[in-house]
Amino acid sequence: MNVGLYNRWLATLGGGERYSLSIAEYLSREHSVTVLSHAPVDAWQAGERLGLDLGRVNFVRLDPRPPDQMTPITAAYDFFINASHWDYFPSLAKRSAMVVFFPLQPLDFGGRLRYQLGRLLMGDRLAPLTRPVATRLAPGLATRLENLIPPDFLDSVASYELLWSISEFVQEWTLFYWNRESDLLYPPVDVDAFRPGAKEPRILSVGRFFHGAHNKKHAIMIRAFRQMVDEGLEGWELHLAGGTQPETIHQRYLDKLKRMARGYPITLHTDMPRDELIRLYESSAIYWHAAGHGEDEARAPHALEHFGITTVEAMAAGCVPVVYGSGGQPELVEDGRTGFLWYTSADLMGHTRRLMADEELRAQVAAAAVQASRRFDQAHFEERLRASLVEYGLYAG
Repeated sequence: MNVGLYNRWLATLGGGERYSLSIAEYLSREHSVTVLSHAPVDAWQAGERLGLDLGRVNFVRLDPRPPDQMTPITAAYDFFINASHWDYFPSLAKRSAMVVFFPLQPLDFGGRLRYQLGRLLMGDRLAPLTRPVATRLAPGLATRLENLIPPDFLDSVASYELLWSISEFVQEWTLFYWNRESDLLYPPVDVDAFRPGAKEPRILSVGRFFHGAHNKKHAIMIRAFRQMVDEGLEGWELHLAGGTQPETIHQRYLDKLKRMARGYPITLHTDMPRDELIRLYESSAIYWHAAGHGEDEARAPHALEHFGITTVEAMAAGCVPVVYGSGGQPELVEDGRTGFLWYTSADLMGHTRRLMADEELRAQVAAAAVQASRRFDQAHFEERLRASLVEYGLYAG
């Protein structure tokens, strides 16, 4: 079987890209697999960074193009997989699947109007003027305008017979927004890379430093920890680790966090090498996650945590998770047994104080968390992937 897999964002080699390439690696054991994107990706380097064997995968770099120009390329494959977030285009392959990291809500009147306006602004006549302005106004705005999602994008989705949702949370919203059932295919997490180590009195949180609706709510965690210190907490530290982005709006966000942390035992780690980050996980006692706090799920479900790879990594490292109880997080953490779910800052501080004061409880929950993290390892991912392919007649069983 000739398989094609597309991910526009492949060069970032983030969690979504590890998900995509895990599918490619698995299928390459029995089939010819080509991975398509728009930036060069070295198979060996990608494999080393993501812990995958990509030696059998063929990587092809395409010239940059909007999603609606991808369709003809799909016709060359027996099985085509669209694993590119919010890139919607019809597939002409014999069989097709789409990875749903989170479904786009069907466009209302305002969304359709914005689409038509964007088409006008980025048309051949106005683009030479509007593109530089859009680039100055906001990072990525010109790119978004050039890759507008059309109002009829659900017609494109209909050409994919198989949908893979990355969590039950995403499954529910895919059914609600698109009226489509989807198979649950949790992301694979490299839990084997982590080993619980000697724990230090440290709280860790891991997530990219960026401004926007889906940011990791670092400010909330800093305020909570500052309050705990002001109320007498001694000997504990808060460490925030994550990647950075060069655009001014994101750098200002990072600078704001640094100012908030000043004078407290709070450390921000930017762009840490993977091996150093793993050691930080393994030596930290408690893990905080705040994405989704303050967001209205009914109005903006996309702003919640869709799954939570870093939470699983923390669990694998024996770092007790205390995470905001929305989105995909409750699927990972069993409240009171493998970690704790919080909904208010008082909850966050209360659970944390309890863990700080009770070392036996902390060790008990950490051991249960390590065991629970195994549900999301590479072997379980491949088992679920194969079962889905068999069900749809793409594998004999």
